[in-house]
Amino acid sequence: MFSLTERFKNLGFIVGVPELREGRFTKLQQVYVKDLTKHTSLIIEGFKKKGYSTYRYTFYKATYIKDGLKINEKVYVEDASPKEVLRKVTSFLSYIERR
Repeated sequence: MFSLTERFKNLGFIVGVPELREGRFTKLQQVYVKDLTKHTSLIIEGFKKKGYSTYRYTFYKATYIKDGLKINEKVYVEDASPKEVLRKVTSFLSYIERR
């Protein structure tokens, strides 16, 4: 059985823990990033949330300009379980590969 991190790595995501985002420190516990273009990335952020035994995840696409400022963001799922976010990510990747 593969861990969620291994599954995201197999889908082409890079695993990391950011310290700063848009000039401020984050409370992220997990982050996975896959670059689609020079300026656009798919991002999965995992948080510990009170009342849940597993991390909760947000999956979105973000576009940044030269100085690292975010100019566009489309959220595909928020506050999702590991199973839900994995299903949404694989579905999205299948969709963009078919285009």
